[in-house]
Amino acid sequence: MKVRAVGAVAAMLLGATMFAGCMATPTTGSGDAAAGGGDVRLALAAEPSNTDPIMTRSIAAWNMYYALYDGLTRIAADGAIEPGLAESWEHNDDLTVWDFTIREGVEFHNGEPLTAGDVVYTYSTILASDTSTNRPAIAMVETIEELDGGIVRFTLKNPFSAWINQVATIGIVPEDVYAAEQEQFVEHPVGTGPFSFVSWNHGVDYTVERNDEYWGTPAEAETVTFAFVGAEDARVTGVESATLDAAVIPPNQVPVLEGSTRASVIESPSNQVVFLGINTTAGVLADERIRQAISLAVDRDAIISTLLGGLGTLNGQLVAEGVTGYVPDFATPEYDVEAAEALLAEAGYAGEEIPLEYTTVGGLPMSAEVAQAISGYLGAVGLNVKLVGAEQASQSLSIANHEIAGLYLSYWSPSSMDGDVVVNQLLAGGPEDYARDPEMAALYLEQQAAPEAERAQVFEEIWTANAERVYHVPLYTSSFTYAVNPGLEWTPAVDGIFRASEVALGR
Repeated sequence: MKVRAVGAVAAMLLGATMFAGCMATPTTGSGDAAAGGGDVRLALAAEPSNTDPIMTRSIAAWNMYYALYDGLTRIAADGAIEPGLAESWEHNDDLTVWDFTIREGVEFHNGEPLTAGDVVYTYSTILASDTSTNRPAIAMVETIEELDGGIVRFTLKNPFSAWINQVATIGIVPEDVYAAEQEQFVEHPVGTGPFSFVSWNHGVDYTVERNDEYWGTPAEAETVTFAFVGAEDARVTGVESATLDAAVIPPNQVPVLEGSTRASVIESPSNQVVFLGINTTAGVLADERIRQAISLAVDRDAIISTLLGGLGTLNGQLVAEGVTGYVPDFATPEYDVEAAEALLAEAGYAGEEIPLEYTTVGGLPMSAEVAQAISGYLGAVGLNVKLVGAEQASQSLSIANHEIAGLYLSYWSPSSMDGDVVVNQLLAGGPEDYARDPEMAALYLEQQAAPEAERAQVFEEIWTANAERVYHVPLYTSSFTYAVNPGLEWTPAVDGIFRASEVALGR
C-alpha cells in the first residue's frame, strides 16, 4: 500500500471517457473500550440487497459482516488466515474431517454466550436452504456435529485443504434469535463481532457502534457508517468536503485530487481480476475460434497504461497475486489483430451481433469506459458488438440466474483469498460456467484434494485449459485506489473490504 503522488492521467483510448495442523491461539483483548477513534464514514459504491449472513454472500455486504460477525477463522487485511471463534483446529490426514475448538467466554451482542450449537445451527441452516448464496461455498460439507469439549466437527464429501479459508467467510449467528426472527433478522442483527448494529437507512447508509464487550482486540472507532454512494465523482467530493472519510475511487478520478489538502489518494494492491465472461452456448460464442479471437483482439496493456493510468497489472489467469492458486509468470495472451482476424475468417464469422454487458452504477470502477474500449478493439477486428449497460444489482441477478446473453465485463475478488471459489463459480458448475466441461470439473476436485504444496500445479493446469478453450478472458489485476481523509488511520485490505475495527480518526 502506498500514498500515491497524484499526476495527470493520459487521454483515454478509443474514445472511452487423526489429526494434524493445529493452529496456535492468538492473544485476545481484554474487552476494554479503546480510547478515541471518532465517528467514521466509509463510502460503498453499492448497497447490498440483503445483509443476512445466512442467506447472502455479497462483496458489498462483507463490509457489514466483518463488523458484526465473526467466523471460525478470520482473514486479516493482508490475506493471512488467523483464529477467530475457533481458538484452534485440526484435520485428519486426507483433509476430509476438520475439528474446530470453539473459544470460551465469547458473547453475542445480546449478552448470550456463544456455543458450539450456534455454529452447528448456522452451517446447518445454510445447507438446508435452497436459496442461500452461501450454500455453494460450503456444499462440500457432508455432516456437521457438536462433540464434547466445545468442538465442532465437519466431515466433508471430499478432501479440501482450503477449508480454513472457507469458514472465515461464514458469520455465526445465535440460534434462538435467528430461528425466531429470520425474515426480520437483518433489521436488528445479532453477532459476536467488534461492532453492534445501530441502523440501516435503506438507500442511504448503514451504521454500527463499537462493542465494548468484544472478546478480542476492541475497535478504535466509536461508530462506523457505511454510506451508499454510487456516483464515482460524488465519492471524491464527499471526501474533499469531509462528509466521507474514505471511498474507493476509479483511476480517472485520481487526477481530480491533485494538489488537494483535504484528501489523500492511497493506492493498494488488490485480489481483484477483471475479465470478460462468456456464455459459451450463445450463438457464435460456442465456437472456440471466435472466443480465441476475442482474447487476442484486446490490447490489455493499452487499457492499463492509458485508460487506467497504469493502475493495474497484466494477468492471464482468473486470480490475482496473493490469492492461493496464482501461478507466477503465467503467460498473458498477446495482442494480435492479424491472428484474431484469421481466426474469425476460419470460423466463418458473418457479422452476427454479440452483446457485451457492463455495469453503469456500482460494481467495477470505470466499467463503462473499459467496456467501450473493449468494444472498440473487438469492432476493429470485425466483431459486431452491442454494448448493454445495467446497474450492478441487475447484472448480479443475471449472473446468479445463469442468464448472460453473450459477453459480460466483470471481476472476481475472492474474499476467502483462495482460488477454489473462483474456479467453482466460473469453470466448474457455478452460475458463470456455461461450458460445463467435465475435464474442468475433474480438475476442480483434484485441486481441492491436493495437499497445499501440490495445488499450484493443478491450478496451472486449470488456467492453461482456460487459456486454450477461452471459457472466460482474464484481462488484468486492478489496483485499488481510495480517496481518504488525511486524518484517517487505516491500511486498506487486499480484498478491498473495509475492516471497521481497523479504522480510526487520529487525535
